[in-house]
Amino acid sequence: MEIKKTNDVKPTSINVLIYGASGSGKTTLAGTLQGKTLIVSLESGLLSLKGKDIDYVNIQGKTGVEKIQHLRSLLGEIEKSDYDNIFFDSLSEISQAFTEFAKREYPDDKQTMKMYGYVLDLTTKFIKYVRDMNKNCFFTALDKSSQDEVGRRFHLPDLVGSISSKAASYFDFCFYLKVFEKDSVKTRALLTDTKEGYLAKDRSGLLDEYEKPDLGLIINKVFKKG
Repeated sequence: MEIKKTNDVKPTSINVLIYGASGSGKTTLAGTLQGKTLIVSLESGLLSLKGKDIDYVNIQGKTGVEKIQHLRSLLGEIEKSDYDNIFFDSLSEISQAFTEFAKREYPDDKQTMKMYGYVLDLTTKFIKYVRDMNKNCFFTALDKSSQDEVGRRFHLPDLVGSISSKAASYFDFCFYLKVFEKDSVKTRALLTDTKEGYLAKDRSGLLDEYEKPDLGLIINKVFKKG
């Protein structure tokens, strides 16, 4: 038995969930990555990256079932590819597609609880499969605002069912892309730690509470480069 020290543990890849409001600039973060990047797009919203020369593939299909079938067929190719970074845009769309897929298995309204349990299982297995590819993997998601029983508001990734509150636990990093406005000037920052009702997470402990919206710089911090 080989005994090792935890202080020798070094990351080989990272996995990140980034969520925020529509139009906040989540997709443009793919343009800040270093190395060979592939965008897996379900939203057809890549105009903001025009001129960035990044490879992408559109997930085809008119229905959620067709989209999931196409996505699954691509995963093996992606895993074997030489891409350093895989950027999924977005997990919200994937979650919705899994819901359509699950409704085919549980079409009866009386089976709603089983259907949502199946969605949770499908989404969790998908995230874990991608996470274990040994590539830098990034997922975007929309923001969902909710209110607890005492009136406090909080923000979560907009996913179907209970996966919203559980998703962050499957990632090393969960960032909220926050937009600040002062004197009509907007600036953006990635919140890396839970604050003021925004769910966020930094498993490395190496990031500032707010980081510049630059995933390349964040990777360098995590890997202690530069």
